Amino acid sequence: MPDAQADDRGESRQSFFVKQQLIGSAKTAFQQAAAVLKNSLLYPEAHPFLLATAEKLVGTIGHLLVGRTEAAFYLVGGELFFETLSVPLDQSLALLMEQFAGREVGGISFKPGLTAKDLIKFAALMNREPESFRVQGGISQASSQEGLEHIELHRAQLMNRTIVSVETKQGASALFMDAVSMVKELVQAVHLDKAINARKMNTVVQTMVDSVLENRDALMGLTSIKMYDEYTFAHSVNASILAISLGTYLSFDKPRVAALGVAGLLHDIGKVSVPIEIINKPDKLSEEEWELIKRHPVEGALALSDIPGVTKLAMIAAFEHHQHGDARSYPWIDDRPQQHPFSQIVAIADAYDALTAARVYFKSRMPPDQAMRTLIKKRGVAFEPAFVKAFVNMIGLFPVGTLLKLDTGEVGLVVHQTRDLMRPRILLLGAFDGSERETGEEVSLLETAGGRYKRSLLGSIDPYAANIDLKKYFS
Repeated sequence: MPDAQADDRGESRQSFFVKQQLIGSAKTAFQQAAAVLKNSLLYPEAHPFLLATAEKLVGTIGHLLVGRTEAAFYLVGGELFFETLSVPLDQSLALLMEQFAGREVGGISFKPGLTAKDLIKFAALMNREPESFRVQGGISQASSQEGLEHIELHRAQLMNRTIVSVETKQGASALFMDAVSMVKELVQAVHLDKAINARKMNTVVQTMVDSVLENRDALMGLTSIKMYDEYTFAHSVNASILAISLGTYLSFDKPRVAALGVAGLLHDIGKVSVPIEIINKPDKLSEEEWELIKRHPVEGALALSDIPGVTKLAMIAAFEHHQHGDARSYPWIDDRPQQHPFSQIVAIADAYDALTAARVYFKSRMPPDQAMRTLIKKRGVAFEPAFVKAFVNMIGLFPVGTLLKLDTGEVGLVVHQTRDLMRPRILLLGAFDGSERETGEEVSLLETAGGRYKRSLLGSIDPYAANIDLKKYFS
């Protein structure tokens, strides 16, 4: 078991760091491209300094081309993507992004055989006035006429990044409620000591995995809707969705993501042995009540230990998800081995959803950004630092479904993360009746004008306190 845990831990970390290295190389390439464009305005084509700048970019693109037929960059709503990976950029490059947008450049593909002379010719093309391309039918046609065989420019495309289409939203909402109903059935079966329907559970989890792989934001948005009247069941579904999403973000293969989803769904199954009045107790627990709560990881592992069709990793996560390594860890084991990576991921998902939960007896909740800061503060103590970093990068400081107040006086609903954790993509709200999901304007807080951001956030808004029903936007 320790060897298997080490292998899983090493593999997950490797996939995460490989992705981060790729993003870093893509960022370097774009910064070097900016330098080439700037220097081409200052020096003649044959100047050694300009050639040296272009050669650096050729080398970086060469690294990105390893194992690829092209190195493709896309620009969408003020964001830069390398393939499907969001590339973080500094505000100093905002004017460059505007330069691309002003010439209707929505993407750049670099091909094998790229030379420094190709890049210098491309820079000269980009530095021309936008009006000059109209005669040639646009900058893409102009690049072809210039003979840029190893650089392909793509026209800007309107990329619909709304929450998701109506049909998909309905599917995600129905899937979420199916999962909640299925958890109810599981809890009842365990409580009555009956056989659980493992096939149905695995089917629902596989469907959730497919949904996250197709559009992570659709299902993630539903986790922001806190079902205070059914918290116990919805919490398990939320933890599963968050764990699945982190597994896909870390590039786990599909079977491992599905196993992680099952582990998240069943991590609290041991609470069937705890009286409901203790689980929902609004006051401080007595010492005896707290001891009962602390038993649920053991009870959960025992309940899952011999159920056919349930992965053993679910049993491990149920047992370990509160073993954070600090004074409040339970069950306490002397010289315990390090948590399995699945347990570490489920622990983060469990903690985040619990922090932002609205309970039946107390509908207010911790704002998502404050919950994120709590996780960050506890990294390396209660939570695995690499997984916390990945979770924050994936979900953002203001997760999908967060209401934001903007410095323009507008209110926006977060619908997608960008490369800047403080500047997500939002749906502007005015009617607050759900109609904006089809007709509302979606903007990125990265959008600039004259080198300045068009909008900035002032803080988050509690939808319950503001009497705003988020279900109208995600159900």
